[in-house]
Amino acid sequence: MNWIRFALWLSAVYFAYYGTVICWDFLRSSKLPEDEKSHELSFEEHSEPVREIPDTEPQIYDSSVLSSGGVSLKQLFNLAREEAVEYIRPVSY
Repeated sequence: MNWIRFALWLSAVYFAYYGTVICWDFLRSSKLPEDEKSHELSFEEHSEPVREIPDTEPQIYDSSVLSSGGVSLKQLFNLAREEAVEYIRPVSY
């Protein structure tokens, strides 16, 4: 038996098995009563809306952070030269 013949037999068995399973499923579904055929799930979440109270005073924290946004690569090297960032490996400028 060569590989082509083996692949043909394997695909024939595969299609026969799944064809039988699909036919069996169709035959079983036609015998079910009408109320059991459609299973419909519905979920209802009952929650009250929450109103958020905005803060009137901005919160200021004591920290040495100047910016919380991202920086470009050039700015990163400048910060490394100024020793504003902590790094563990030497960086070639």
